[in-house]
Amino acid sequence: MTAPPSTPSAADRLARHTARCLSPPVLPVAAGCAVSWHAGRPGYAGLVWGATAAVCGAVAVAVMALGVRRGWWSDLALSRRAERPLPLACASAAAAVVWLVCLRAGAPRDVLVPGALAPAGGAVFVLCTRFGKVSLHTCAAAGSVALLALRVDPVCALLAPLPVAVGWARIRLGAHTPAQVWAGGLLGAGLTVAVLLIAG
Repeated sequence: MTAPPSTPSAADRLARHTARCLSPPVLPVAAGCAVSWHAGRPGYAGLVWGATAAVCGAVAVAVMALGVRRGWWSDLALSRRAERPLPLACASAAAAVVWLVCLRAGAPRDVLVPGALAPAGGAVFVLCTRFGKVSLHTCAAAGSVALLALRVDPVCALLAPLPVAVGWARIRLGAHTPAQVWAGGLLGAGLTVAVLLIAG
């Protein structure tokens, strides 16, 4: 007789909701909109560039959902490392195209510099995927908090518990080891800080 499936614990449900609500591209898009609005004031320029970031995120999610539906990859989180390079490379290429369009359209430098993090971060992440299963969730979360702290308001550093919560959720769900979570967080925050400091 087959044993009935066990009911998920409260901690498991919390981890699942945390990972889902704070998954890429939710935090990066939110951070991008905040940076765009901050850089675009006064007027509606910030709304334009923020809307661009939101549309890019929506397209990325739609493509991922289509891939899962057609069996190209197993889930939206790209849990299997072997499935990661192609969708991540496509997302990086699309982000690069959007960045070039924004450049031609005259987006302010305060938007273009952090905007370069999307294609650059995607390329670096694809490279890292060749060597291990780094956490994309914590990479995106830590990079988003670093971006907000450096480009919007230092007070945003108080959002640091967000990537910590995301990391806990991924470990709790068995999606990553602590080392993979730490690697993702350090990669996201480190790359963001490096690009913004070098660009000035």
